[in-house]
Amino acid sequence: MKRTLKPLVGATLAAAALACGAGPALEEPGGEGTVTIADKTFKVNKLHLFYQPGESGYFRIEGDAAEKPDEDCLPGLPSGLAIYGDLPDGIASLADLNGRELPFEFSGDGDDRNLCFVGTNGLLGVEHGTVRFTVDDSKRVSFSFSGSFAVYDGAGERSAAEVTASGSGVAHLDTP
Repeated sequence: MKRTLKPLVGATLAAAALACGAGPALEEPGGEGTVTIADKTFKVNKLHLFYQPGESGYFRIEGDAAEKPDEDCLPGLPSGLAIYGDLPDGIASLADLNGRELPFEFSGDGDDRNLCFVGTNGLLGVEHGTVRFTVDDSKRVSFSFSGSFAVYDGAGERSAAEVTASGSGVAHLDTP
């Protein structure tokens, strides 16, 4: 009887250790990436791709700042990344994005940003930029972007100089 209990006790302890975090960590929903602004690098997580093909088609890649996630980059504006733009005709599915390089835009409406992180001293809105897509599978897309960005102070004032920024990551497809 003692022999049969030992494996059972061992299995119970192993299961308890896994439940307490001794095993592999569970993934956060969404993908991960990095953004480099001038000479500073920021980590991004919870990356998602939203897209709508067809007439008035669009794409949007969104992610949260991985470091200091509870701090706003400017008062009332969460830190993170948002790259969005129009989809050209001919994009009917996720597979059609593979290998495409598309321009992205900045709305400039004050409550949105392309990039904004604690330490950037403002939100960044693209002046000229492109994003490149590589479809990994039916649920994930790799992307990389680069561009020239204006820096806004949160009160609508734009800096005189532009900064360069780039980044890459894997975004998980978010379907409505």
